[in-house]
Amino acid sequence: MLTFATGCYSPRSLDRSVTRLAAETADAHTGLSAETVADSAQSLEPPTPVAAGDEPVILDVRSVLGIAAASSRNLQNRRDDLYRAGLSLFGTRRDFGFNLDGTLEYVIAAGDDRDERRDGTAAVSLERILPTGARVRLTGEQQVTDDTARDEGNRFSSRAQARLDQPLLAGAGYGASHEDLVQAERDYLYALRDFSLQRQQFAIDVVRDYYTLLGQRKTVENTRTNYQQFVFLRQRSEALFQVNRAPAIDVLRSQQEELTALNRLTTTDESYTIAVGRFLVQLGLPSATRAELADDIPAMIRVDLDENRALALAVSNRLDLMTARDRVEDARRRVANARNAYLPEVNAFGSSEWTADEADSLGDQTFGNDWRAGVTAEIPFDRRDRRDAIRRAELDREAAERRYAEQFDVILLEVRESYSRLRSLTVSVDIQLKNIEIAEKRAKNALLQFRNGTLSNRDVVEAANQLLDARNAYITALTDYEVQRLNLLRQVGLLGVARDGAIIERSPEG
Repeated sequence: MLTFATGCYSPRSLDRSVTRLAAETADAHTGLSAETVADSAQSLEPPTPVAAGDEPVILDVRSVLGIAAASSRNLQNRRDDLYRAGLSLFGTRRDFGFNLDGTLEYVIAAGDDRDERRDGTAAVSLERILPTGARVRLTGEQQVTDDTARDEGNRFSSRAQARLDQPLLAGAGYGASHEDLVQAERDYLYALRDFSLQRQQFAIDVVRDYYTLLGQRKTVENTRTNYQQFVFLRQRSEALFQVNRAPAIDVLRSQQEELTALNRLTTTDESYTIAVGRFLVQLGLPSATRAELADDIPAMIRVDLDENRALALAVSNRLDLMTARDRVEDARRRVANARNAYLPEVNAFGSSEWTADEADSLGDQTFGNDWRAGVTAEIPFDRRDRRDAIRRAELDREAAERRYAEQFDVILLEVRESYSRLRSLTVSVDIQLKNIEIAEKRAKNALLQFRNGTLSNRDVVEAANQLLDARNAYITALTDYEVQRLNLLRQVGLLGVARDGAIIERSPEG
């Protein structure tokens, strides 16, 4: 027997279908941006080639976000997960659409006690589940027989059937019959929301790691400046010692501090080099890529949003809260379906069949018609499993309601905590900026007095170390503030990510 099957596959058309599916889902629901929809397709534009050769790659905030959007392996894995969710929905939709099947069969049969016989059969069937829960099936079959022993040529026979099965109680209606489709569509919506949140968090993580790296570079620069100051201090102490204007202990102390500063500079510089390699791998670039960070310390942007308004925006815009709320609806719908399944199975059916016996040609076939109609009913002796299914569905609904209530409270607490931390960081940035001004004045004054011989180098050392700590603390506070500000915007639903990875800050009024 030989059976033939055909099919076609086009990755590009499939990508377009997934993108169109994402757009349709986003249009029907709030909270999903066009940027998320555009980024939901698997096929991406090729990343911008990384410069090779003598010139290093210059990295700033926008460029690292763009490189990560195009090259990050982590993000691509999440993109693929969303693509799989779209394919899963496509499969479920096909199950509830028109399912067309066809087969071609050619059989050669022979034996010791009979002559060779050849049969060719073509069959086609069309089936669909209707919104009422009914199943409609149309089938047709055409057979051609070539019996060489009879020398009668080809013989043709045909059969066609139409059948309708309609549940009257259990399984009747759209909710009961199309639950798998409804849930698949909602699951895809949840996947889009999750991907949107993941994109936002990924962008914030990249910005945070970039600023952390930039802070490390500033620390290296400050440490190098500090080391140069200690070199000068040692040279000055040795010169004063030669003219008996400084004790030997000052010279020894300055030499020791210089060595300590050199060791600190070497350690800090090596740590920064390793951190750059890790960051490049996070972006999806080879760790050996030559890269330099732009002088891109963030400016302090004040958040013009009071706490009560932030809480209201979070309740209205948070995608994860929307999903938790929708999952409560899913659980309630499953309770209704479980109760529907507890009803007796009473089904009405009707079928009609047309058959034609063997004839010399297709035109000579004479069709006869038979039809049947009736009702089948279940005798419900043991319904414990279905009764238990109702109780399980009710427990799932109660659990979903509890999870939603908990998620609601957690989100409010997160926003309050984030808002409080942002206020604290605002004060910290202002304090560290003033601390730098004071430390610079102290270091300058200590150096002048040391040059005049009225102050020991111990005070100069302490002042220089304090200035280094103040500068490093200011950079840390400023970057922490910016990351926390982005986190707050994400938590209240005002953060988006463009196709090229750029962060979009939405207006509270929009």
